[in-house]
Amino acid sequence: MSHSRLAALACLLLAAALQPAHAADDFFTGAAQTPSPITDVFALQAIFLHASDKTDLRVDPPGTPLGGTSLSGTRDLGFRATGNDGMLDLLFRLRERNRISVDFLQLNESGSSTLGHPVVFGSQVFNTGDVLDSALQWRVMGVTWTYAFIQNDRFELGAGLGVHLMDLDIRGDVPARFASYETSKAGALPAPALEAAWRVTRRISLTARGQYLRAAINGTSGSLGDFHADAQYRWLPNLSLGAGYSLMQLHLDSIGHGTPGLVGIRVGGPEVFVRVSF
Repeated sequence: MSHSRLAALACLLLAAALQPAHAADDFFTGAAQTPSPITDVFALQAIFLHASDKTDLRVDPPGTPLGGTSLSGTRDLGFRATGNDGMLDLLFRLRERNRISVDFLQLNESGSSTLGHPVVFGSQVFNTGDVLDSALQWRVMGVTWTYAFIQNDRFELGAGLGVHLMDLDIRGDVPARFASYETSKAGALPAPALEAAWRVTRRISLTARGQYLRAAINGTSGSLGDFHADAQYRWLPNLSLGAGYSLMQLHLDSIGHGTPGLVGIRVGGPEVFVRVSF
């Protein structure tokens, strides 16, 4: 997400937050309701993330497991080590204890480097001295359901299941020799989820959530981790400002004869955000 679009979205969120607050009807029967992440029925969060990015790749020739060259994105391909990214989080509360959250992240990497050794990149072999232009685009949308088995006006703890829908595009190109190779992969990865919220004072809250899965099946092993923690200040009943830390990492290694290869992506760093809720 571009910085200009993120800024425009933040302004729209601020304008929405200045509208009169509406309490959630019958959310806690017979209990006082204090505006917090626990009582929010709907929330939209615009996030600015200063991330450290790490990428490892091995693009095997079709049908040739382990035939590709292992590459580091920053060391071999000229990818950035750090960068600024925008993220969006959306939350719906269904009745009292069920929550559905949706988040979206897009990582765009590109670089150019002069190869110091031959590289097998899919069906192409790039030679020593070639100037390789490469690009990677990773889009992730996570949808998570949790049920709060502990819940009161000050603390909430829930567990459930999340699914990450992913689309990955990888391209390598040596324009001087008209040599290029491009591959794409898409899929969905489920993971158990755990999340918590603690209203420390009337205006300050702490939240944390995490998802993790590690598995191996049919010649493919992998792991997925999605972690977040933050502190929020409830400036207005419908508007919070916050800061925290987010980390998302993916590791997939396939040695099957279909689409073999390896991808390791780690995106994590400090963040600040604006949160509008009702």
